[in-house]
Amino acid sequence: MHSHFITKLLGLEDVEITHVEDQITHFEIHIQTPVKVQKCPCCQKETSSVHDDRIQKIRDVKVFEKYCFLILRKRRYRCKSCGKRFYEPYSFLERYQRHTKRLLQALLVKVREYNFKQVAKETGLGHSTVIRLFDKYYSYDNKALPKVLAIDEFKGTSETGKYQCIIGDPVNRRVYDIIPNRNLSTLKEYFRTLPREKVQMVVMDMWQPYKTLALKSFDKPILVVDRFHYVRHNVWALERVRKRVQKNFQEKDRKSMKKLRYLLHKPHAHLNADETEQLNYFFSLAPDLKKAYIVKETFHKWLKESDKTNAKRNLEHLYKVIERSGLEEYQYMKRTFKNWEKEILNSFLFPYTNGFIEGINNKIKVIKRMSYGIRNFKRLRNKALCSLIQSTKKGHFDKCTPTIDIEPKIQKTTL
Repeated sequence: MHSHFITKLLGLEDVEITHVEDQITHFEIHIQTPVKVQKCPCCQKETSSVHDDRIQKIRDVKVFEKYCFLILRKRRYRCKSCGKRFYEPYSFLERYQRHTKRLLQALLVKVREYNFKQVAKETGLGHSTVIRLFDKYYSYDNKALPKVLAIDEFKGTSETGKYQCIIGDPVNRRVYDIIPNRNLSTLKEYFRTLPREKVQMVVMDMWQPYKTLALKSFDKPILVVDRFHYVRHNVWALERVRKRVQKNFQEKDRKSMKKLRYLLHKPHAHLNADETEQLNYFFSLAPDLKKAYIVKETFHKWLKESDKTNAKRNLEHLYKVIERSGLEEYQYMKRTFKNWEKEILNSFLFPYTNGFIEGINNKIKVIKRMSYGIRNFKRLRNKALCSLIQSTKKGHFDKCTPTIDIEPKIQKTTL
């Protein structure tokens, strides 16, 4: 009775435990199976004739935080009809393997959250073995595109290039695929293999190859520039003005200006009397800084008060304020906005951004840092996609499926 409970607890109900050795660093559980009638894999005849046996050491999942090994007495049967010699099958062990199926299951679950080295330490397997099993059982094949397509890049630094490209659906918050690089030729070739009729809108940053790609790959798509990417042009312009004018300040004022630069970006309505006085002092030292501050306030007013009915009119007013300022730093911003004006105004018509993709990019960078970089692009791609399931809602990755086909206990995971 006690033996039955132990085998059930260990998940070894179809074997007999002869004895257990408790070593300093690990457990050794000696097991064997009773002699049974087996079917010959060659002629399909039944036999119970034992030819010989041998001892095999098999690694299992941890028991009480100690490594565990199954010392299996492995039998080989002989078919009396055809003379074929064959090993008996085991429900917990794959053929030619030295680790149990449940250890493999634990590995495939842990590898979603931890890096390969840590998984190797947790399971007791070799680092290269963990990578080999990950490459074998995780794969991904994208065959669809969403109605609203979001596209962005992240710094992956794999063998395919410095930047990798990620595409997803900002409406349903779902990642579709990761592309080897952001080269226009690579992106064109990738989208050429997919059905593109469904795509009606593309959300992107202000990078010209994305615009060219969308116009050539899809049928008259609506292009939307992510708001973050044109808002930061205003921040950059203001910072360039500050860095230019503070070079002419005395050392004390220059250091104070650098320390208090956050006041320039703070909305005027949120400044207290002391902060307003400090800004007015710097404005008296550099009139260009005051002009830049006025443009910045006008820009934020345009963002806050504009909608689909007056966004273009308010943008024209912003252009006039920039023109009156005479600041070259903002002239560059104006030229950029002119080139992307239609796509920028579309961001006031449609409520879609790349915020979800930017968040996914950050998670991928965390995965990359945890692994101290992954040079193999296919491995980086599959590692990112299988890890993202841990931090997103169920059903967002139903296109990504690990190719696990071992036994019923190892479920196929739908990403």
